[in-house]
Amino acid sequence: MKKMFCRATALQVVLTALALAGSAQAQWQTEWERVQAAARKEGKLVVSIPPSADLRKALEETVKQRFGIELEIVLSNSATTTKRVGDEFKAGVRYFDVITSTWDALSYNLLPMGVIEPLEQSWILPEVKDPANWWGGHIWTDSAKKFAYSPLAYMLDNIWYNTGHAKPEELRTYDDLLNPKWKGKIAFWDPRSAGGAALGIWGYLWLTKGEGYLRKLAQQNLLLVEDRRLVADSLARAKVAIAIGATYYSYASFIKAGLPVKPLPPSKEGTFVSVGNGGPVVVKNHPHPNAAKVYVNWLLSKDGQNLYSKAFGQATRRLDVDTKWMPEIGVRPAKDSITIDDFYKGQNAIEERDLTVRRPALEFARKILQ
Repeated sequence: MKKMFCRATALQVVLTALALAGSAQAQWQTEWERVQAAARKEGKLVVSIPPSADLRKALEETVKQRFGIELEIVLSNSATTTKRVGDEFKAGVRYFDVITSTWDALSYNLLPMGVIEPLEQSWILPEVKDPANWWGGHIWTDSAKKFAYSPLAYMLDNIWYNTGHAKPEELRTYDDLLNPKWKGKIAFWDPRSAGGAALGIWGYLWLTKGEGYLRKLAQQNLLLVEDRRLVADSLARAKVAIAIGATYYSYASFIKAGLPVKPLPPSKEGTFVSVGNGGPVVVKNHPHPNAAKVYVNWLLSKDGQNLYSKAFGQATRRLDVDTKWMPEIGVRPAKDSITIDDFYKGQNAIEERDLTVRRPALEFARKILQ
């Protein structure tokens, strides 16, 4: 009798657990359907994304087709966007729903002003919420782990050479850049104004090679260029032999045209780990709250991250998205290449490293670069 009671109790526990799981599943599905219906009524969403015609086209077409939402997309870097959002917020204007940013750009005005919503408030889909779907779990670039989510992580081929004027065997270490033969023949995407990959590699050199090294590099009469496309142009037209900072997409048109530009093989001394342009950031009191939830959940889903990685060439951390093809375009996904410990050592965009590496390196660049 006692055994029968125990079995009945165990069965009841199992049935209760299944019922609770089914109820939880029904709850998120019901909420997801409700939010999509409300988003279709709103009909529109205003977002900012990094400057990319390919990404813009892919997002506009897919979100319209799948969810019936018109995307109004502003192409802009995060520094420009966050300043605009801050100015508009002060003036009582609520134009943007979701912007794209890392912690760094948010920290100067939007976070101190309280303009940003905690991102997890928008999460509905279990595949987004579950950290097991993400390499390294959930990674945030803000120390509060609320506002600036990082769906991306990768290393870049960001030192390129003109094959008619340099050979890869001459440039196997960062010290090789100091060879007198390269004086006046190196272009650098100016880290003082560019941010992104330019400041990332400058910060990595500041941390690993030191200020003495960077002083010597600056004495190579660097061609400092604010526009990454002009960096690539300078290399393709052989105005310089080596270019630092710009990556594959800056060179894509030159490669297609058959011009002699190639990335150097990864340095023996490593490079920084990028978190790209960051993730979706939700502006407080935005005009299309349901459409924003649909966009955020889809963008962080398997389908959204697959589209983003293919259209923009920045590697997702989602484990269920294939990124093994990306080295073909000079991108080495972190999840395919390094350990999570190496990620934390090599990145300089998360708040603590931004404050102790990236910003001091930026100040040093302003001090020595002319």
